[in-house]
Amino acid sequence: MKRIFFTSMLSLVMLLTFAIPLSAAPSIQLVINSEVVNSDAPSVSVAERTMVSLASLKPLKLSLVWNASQKTVIVNAPGVKEKLVLTIGQKEASYGEKTLTLDVPAQLNENRVVVPLRFISEAFNAEVEWIADKNTVIIRSADQVETYKKLYQGTDLVAARKIAVNLPSKDENTLHNTEEGVYYQYIFPEGEALRYYSVVGNLLTYYEIKDDVKHLVWEGVEEDSRKKMKEKGKRPSEDKTQYYFLQERVDHSVTYGKVGGGKPVTQALPKDSTGLSAIIVPISGEVRKDQMK
Repeated sequence: MKRIFFTSMLSLVMLLTFAIPLSAAPSIQLVINSEVVNSDAPSVSVAERTMVSLASLKPLKLSLVWNASQKTVIVNAPGVKEKLVLTIGQKEASYGEKTLTLDVPAQLNENRVVVPLRFISEAFNAEVEWIADKNTVIIRSADQVETYKKLYQGTDLVAARKIAVNLPSKDENTLHNTEEGVYYQYIFPEGEALRYYSVVGNLLTYYEIKDDVKHLVWEGVEEDSRKKMKEKGKRPSEDKTQYYFLQERVDHSVTYGKVGGGKPVTQALPKDSTGLSAIIVPISGEVRKDQMK
């Protein structure tokens, strides 16, 4: 019994020897591939480095294997052959045949493995951006980096708009469509992709994309008279020129054109088209103007 007690105490002493004091970090918002991560393990600060639990990085689709006896965690990313092996209390980690050095070693905090945020992300070629004035960390996994470049910097307006409407959003409508015959429509300001209306029947929803997050800013339901509207949120100011893309109810063809003027154009969708974003098509002469540097 004494031998077991001594061994346990020795293991604890060794763990504490390698441990670095943890302190609560200022509340940060973690956004991974446009998903706001709500973790039950708050971030901590170690030697002025932000540490997060490995569990909070699940949107990166990491595979985690914890070895309690060796105090190691094996991390594998989809499509990546090399495995990252972190050891609690050690600054060196193995990545395939390479040895990587961490500014701060992995730690145990309330039975959670916490790691330096930037290290674990960059080890798998993810893109990490820190927005200091909003205390927000944005992570884009390696397979999504190019997608976000097209969204923000791309000249292909149709591609950027399709990416925008397909971004996930945790915001849900509190109002609902009340029409029996439902049709779908998107409305974009001229030359823009980062804000738009989604229309389902008589329910209009206005979205804006900021810092990779798609926010539901305003929603409204048109009444039968089309002159009254039940609404919630901050109604956006009217844009001088807008273009709409509408899927017809009967043949599912696309009708598009300038809102409030001009003859609409109707065209059939390709047979292999999938998803509502397929109804967004090029507008002759329209040039993108909301690109970000």
